[in-house]
Amino acid sequence: MNKEKGFSLVELMVALVIGLLLIAGVIELFVSTRQTYRVQDMKARMQEDGRYAIHHISSLLDRAGYIGCNSIPTGNRGAAGRNSGGTGRSLVNNLNTANNYFWDIGGAPVLGHEADNNGGWSPALPAGINQAIAGSDVFTLRTVSNVFIEVSHFDSSLGPSAPVKIPQDNPLDDCDPATEAKPGECANIVIASDCNNSVIFQVTNDPSVDGNLEHETGIGTPGNSRVDLGLSGLSQGWLNTITTHTFFIRNGPSNYPSLYQMVLGKNPDVLIEGVEQMQVEYGVDTSNNGSVDQYVKANAVADWEQVISVRISLVMINIDPQQNDNVALGDGTYTLEGNVITPDDGRLRQVFTKTITLRNRIL
Repeated sequence: MNKEKGFSLVELMVALVIGLLLIAGVIELFVSTRQTYRVQDMKARMQEDGRYAIHHISSLLDRAGYIGCNSIPTGNRGAAGRNSGGTGRSLVNNLNTANNYFWDIGGAPVLGHEADNNGGWSPALPAGINQAIAGSDVFTLRTVSNVFIEVSHFDSSLGPSAPVKIPQDNPLDDCDPATEAKPGECANIVIASDCNNSVIFQVTNDPSVDGNLEHETGIGTPGNSRVDLGLSGLSQGWLNTITTHTFFIRNGPSNYPSLYQMVLGKNPDVLIEGVEQMQVEYGVDTSNNGSVDQYVKANAVADWEQVISVRISLVMINIDPQQNDNVALGDGTYTLEGNVITPDDGRLRQVFTKTITLRNRIL
């Protein structure tokens, strides 16, 4: 009579051990694959955000300093040659706040503030830039939109308040600053120019009604300092909206260091999260030949009118609600402006650097 035999206790224990080893291997493979995916996903997000931030700033800098075909001064590029009516062509800023940091649209195309080792900036930051993270630079650029509107006619013989005529179907905001409930929310700040003259003013009526752009005083924010545009006539010229953008780093709503953008001194908005640091260098043309003589920090720029290029470096850092540290393989070393930096928090970092020429400053 045949007797059926089962597994012995030793055989069962060996089988269990082998099974546990297989399960452990599968779990290890799963965890490793999941971690690799998360790291690659964080890297991809850092690259996408870094490229977007650089592209956004670059596109604004490409148009910085544009005042029509009047953009390039005929003589000295320095402070005495651009807006003084000397060797440069005429540029008039009719805004009430023409000398305000955020509204000095006719001034130098870029201004910067170098972060020092004491938690401050040189030159000092203007009032309105709050909670900026120490150690990161701050810079402001003045630029036009990429919308060009043809000026149909302007005839000063009709009086100093003669409107500037543009097509009725135009891309300006269809609002009236005289009736706007929130001051400053309806601010069509424009620059009208031909190859000899440029003037900056605020449109004080709804430009969608008939295409006539009025420029009265006492209406809107910041408003115009005078009605007279200071032009003898403007035909076959162009008109653009014009603004200032200020960029700085501060902690965002999720407590991640973020790149903020402030437009015309209004409340800043988060442009990109996960930007740990911003460093900016400025290419200056001290010999007035259209070429950069040296790159310097903001506190070493003697004349901002001599700046013809900007070099921006952004340090991107991984952001992940579940895991932010102990992600980087190795020590996470990176290089910023020629300095090798070795963080000790195990986070991923990547530096994005780009040099942008101010095309409207090149002779």
